[in-house]
Amino acid sequence: MTDVQAKAPRSLETGADSSAVLLRGLVAHLRQQRTELRKEWARRIIMARLLNTMTDEEIFAEVTSVYDNYVDALETGTFEALQAYARNLSERIVPRGVQTDEVVGVVLLLRDVLARSFFARYRSDFKLLNRILDAYEPAANRIANTVAVGFVQERERIIREQQKAIRDARVWRELNETLENEVKKIAHALHDEAGQLLASVHMAIADIADELPPRHRERLNEVKWLLGKIETELRNLSHELRPMVLDRLGLVPALQFLAENVGRRAGVAIAVSGKLAARLAPAVEITLYRIAQEALNNVIKHARASTANVELRQTTERVSCTVRDDGVGFAADRLEGGTGLGLVGIRERLGALGGSVHIASQPGGGTTLRAEIPLRR
Repeated sequence: MTDVQAKAPRSLETGADSSAVLLRGLVAHLRQQRTELRKEWARRIIMARLLNTMTDEEIFAEVTSVYDNYVDALETGTFEALQAYARNLSERIVPRGVQTDEVVGVVLLLRDVLARSFFARYRSDFKLLNRILDAYEPAANRIANTVAVGFVQERERIIREQQKAIRDARVWRELNETLENEVKKIAHALHDEAGQLLASVHMAIADIADELPPRHRERLNEVKWLLGKIETELRNLSHELRPMVLDRLGLVPALQFLAENVGRRAGVAIAVSGKLAARLAPAVEITLYRIAQEALNNVIKHARASTANVELRQTTERVSCTVRDDGVGFAADRLEGGTGLGLVGIRERLGALGGSVHIASQPGGGTTLRAEIPLRR
């Protein structure tokens, strides 16, 4: 076989010129009658209780596209066009939970609907009807087989991707939990152990001060003031690493504490609104806290805002955290690739919990970041 022969498109036609002419005539008929035939096909699908994961409106919408692609595949007459049609169909309906047997049933129902249409039109000429069905049946069989195979392949590909995503999410969750545990240890060490050491130093200085002349006491007071500054900085660092109020009181008090500290340092008025019905899972709480922390850092570094707001909302299905500012905003192209504004870390944290992030901004119009996490997984 030559290279030209090997690359030539494989035909759906029977090979005979007369069959090809008949097939083209059938395609013209199917296009003329498509409104009624699509309605009948959708009605038969619903009656047969196929595509149960889709609403009647979704079935009618899908039928319109699938019917036209089916007729195009018949008209083109090439196996490559048919494979493209099968992939297009599979990509749309696999994520909706459609099963292989349903797909085969749907395609066979279409074949039956079209065959009945041919019979209604050509039944007065039985010989012509036989020739028409001889031209149509091979193409219809090939379409049914190709769609079924294509659907199974696409379904397996999606399942593999979902399994990989689950594994990746599990690895990220485990890594994130390990890191957060280590951060918690460091934060507590800074807050408790370092705090105790500094308290001991304060006591030692107080004891020494009573035994020194006044001029040396003044120098010790300066040292005590510096120790107080160090203690404050260590406490702030501890809270930024892992606020104990998050573990002890929950997300809302932790965000209020964060907003107060960040706002005071940066001179930005930051309000926290909303409430939660109950404590969330630790992984959800720390994820939303870290995202709010990153978003507020962006407000301080880039937004040149005077006010910002952190809003929490919870339903039975999901929890969301929205951070808004009245800053300078930015153009949409800054988000291309998703690497700016700490988005990589935010998306990885949310992805591990099945969540998502949406950012809206425009120059001069401020920025809104909304993170959502499903509560039922």
